Parts: sequence; structure tokens; C-alpha cells
Amino acid sequence: MTNEPVPQDPLAYEGREFEAAVNLVNYYRWITDLFRPYLKGDGTEIGAGIGTYSGYLRPFFSTLDLVEPSPLQKQSLERAFNGDTNVRVFSETIDAYRRDAGDGTRDSICLVNVLEHIEDDAAALADMSAILKDGGHICIFVPALPCLHSKLDDIFGHHRRYTRPELEEKVRAAGFEIETCRYMDMLGIAAWGLINTLLGSTTLNPRMAKIYDAVCVPITRAIERVVPAPAGKSLLIVGTKRD
Repeated sequence: MTNEPVPQDPLAYEGREFEAAVNLVNYYRWITDLFRPYLKGDGTEIGAGIGTYSGYLRPFFSTLDLVEPSPLQKQSLERAFNGDTNVRVFSETIDAYRRDAGDGTRDSICLVNVLEHIEDDAAALADMSAILKDGGHICIFVPALPCLHSKLDDIFGHHRRYTRPELEEKVRAAGFEIETCRYMDMLGIAAWGLINTLLGSTTLNPRMAKIYDAVCVPITRAIERVVPAPAGKSLLIVGTKRD
């Protein structure tokens, strides 16, 4: 990662972000393993992008809806799942998807690094609660710790980095009982804090992201399997919709 000027072309930067995300194999497997007990039946991924994380989710669901409000990504999603008749692509917002899918129709909804992009996250959570069946699950992964907020968060379009109490409160307010909530990626605090928060880097380097994923993520995961992280660069929460 290097300290470069803020990209002027948001579409070019969006492509760079997706390029880096493709390299996060260990990171996505870690998230998926924690979500795994709650992935079943008819699933939905909100903010599917180009389908990088969708491929990790697909094996666990009978049907999978991919919701991505950016029309630029629709063709990429359709190509990625071409021929899979049990995957539907929706290029629309959450409230529009709710009208199309209907209330009480899905078993699980997943959001990985998405909720922080939504200005009115409380309204979005309420819509997703309505879409889920009673007893359905919402699986959320978000950036944590407001003290780590950086220029790169602004470039990404993050409205916030969450604290654990804030995230838990919002999920409960939307009608969910919390199954698990945990900080993740303790080593990421130092990496993000130094490179992005303190030094002000405004870009992601796919090569460095790949190295971090290959070297640091397995170490962090092994440590946090034994000792729960008191803080981390990210937060993971799973909620069950109350009857």
C-alpha cells in the first residue's frame, strides 16, 4: 500500500478495490466459517459487487439472490453465475428488492463490508428483517473502531466504522436476537492504523493485500480461535429474527 493521491475516477477506483478483494481468500474463508451455521435454504447477499464473495456463499444455499445497487456490476454478476438457474441478480436498492422478493421469504441475508455504505442503516436493517422468515438469520461483517477512520474510508463511501455496542443496538432494534458478535482481525488494527489512518494512504495495493491475507490472516485467526479478540479492525454479528 502506498500513499497516493485520491483517484479522480471513481469507477477506476472501484475496479481497483474489487481487484484487491479477490486476493482475500483466507479472509473470506474465515468469515464464511463463522457464518456457516446460519447459511441454509433461500439466501440473499446484499451488495454483491462483482460476485467475489458470492462464490463462497453459493454452495450453502438452495437459491441465492444477489442484490447490487450499482448497475455497472450487473453484467459481471450475471456472467459469474451464468447457467445457474437458482441464482437471481437484482440491480436495485434494498427497499426495491423487498418489494420484489416479498416479506417473510428468505432464510438468510448476508452483508460483507456493505452496511457501512448505507447512510440510513437502521432503515435498511428494518427492511431486511421484514424480508426474512421468522427464525431467519442476518449475517453482517463491517469495519470497526471509529478511531481507525481514514481517508480511505471516505473514498470507499463509508458512513461509519462501528463499535460493538452500536452494532448490537441497531441489530436488536431491527427485531433480531443476537447469536454472536465478535471483533476480528487484531493485527489489522496496526496495519490499517499505521498505513491508512496515520500515514493517510488513499489506495489499496492488491499485491500487499494478497501478502497480508496469506501471512497475517492465518496467524490472527489461530490466535483469536484461542483468545477472543478484545478489539479488531472488523466486527462480525449474526442475528436471528424474533417470531
